[in-house]
Amino acid sequence: NDRTRGEILKVLKRLQYPLVPSPRRRGRPAKDLKLGTVAVICRQHALVRKEHFFAPILAAALSALEDAGLRAMPLDWPAQAPAAPPDLAHADGAIMFHVDMAAVRAAAARTPVVTVDSYYPGLRADGVVADYRYGVYAGVTWLLEHGHRRISLISASRRPGEDFSSQVYAGARYALDLAGVEPWEFFLAGDSCNPEEGYTLTQRLLGRPKDARPSAIVGNDQSLLGVLRAAHDLGARVPEDLALLGVDDIEMGRYTVPRLSTVRVDKQAMAALAVERLQWRMTHPEAIPCRIVSDCGFVKRDSC
Repeated sequence: NDRTRGEILKVLKRLQYPLVPSPRRRGRPAKDLKLGTVAVICRQHALVRKEHFFAPILAAALSALEDAGLRAMPLDWPAQAPAAPPDLAHADGAIMFHVDMAAVRAAAARTPVVTVDSYYPGLRADGVVADYRYGVYAGVTWLLEHGHRRISLISASRRPGEDFSSQVYAGARYALDLAGVEPWEFFLAGDSCNPEEGYTLTQRLLGRPKDARPSAIVGNDQSLLGVLRAAHDLGARVPEDLALLGVDDIEMGRYTVPRLSTVRVDKQAMAALAVERLQWRMTHPEAIPCRIVSDCGFVKRDSC
């Protein structure tokens, strides 16, 4: 109600959180805040531009910076070099992709920082992350509603945190708990991140007796490319014998046979949120860093 909303707004204002519409509504970052030069940092730009997940986010962030009238300064920051690069002294702020905590800590000591697809509590850096938890919850709920009980996660982990694997596990487990379904023996089957690992895990799972095989596998889209191949080699039909649910919505998944059902990550929104938050951070350097969540949704295609 209006009273509750008013109280929430008072708290947000006291904590100096940004009370601005989301980029999804506004279309592009605000142009009234000028930062000048923004360092766009990742481990190695040449590799990130080929990476299925970060490449479109990086491209969208560069476009959003240009729309906002800001100059992007690409910087490589290898994992073996935690010290801040000298060029960071000339940056008014930084957006960081695919870097570790040591790099974020070093950069945040020099300039305002927003990380993409990661958030490190305790550091003076905001983080924009995808809500994998809800997307996986929605997808696994669909699987449960269609009779699947032996669901195996091959890109998940029970370790605490907000990283990708932890969110996949938490979202799937929440769906099972709400449905009153106990996880079976191979609910948590592995933490694969590429086709080779997905292929190996699936061979192991489908090599079991028929009544001890999974009826559905959940993993990132890259891993599911290997799952598809393993299922084909072992004579398992998708989705008749084995349903598949991916996460990431990579372009290749739209052209596989069958097409992958997946959890879609709004990469454009993540990039726009990162640029807008960095603009705001420049004018509020003492505000409490926060974790900003971008929506994910279940996309039903042919694999489940």
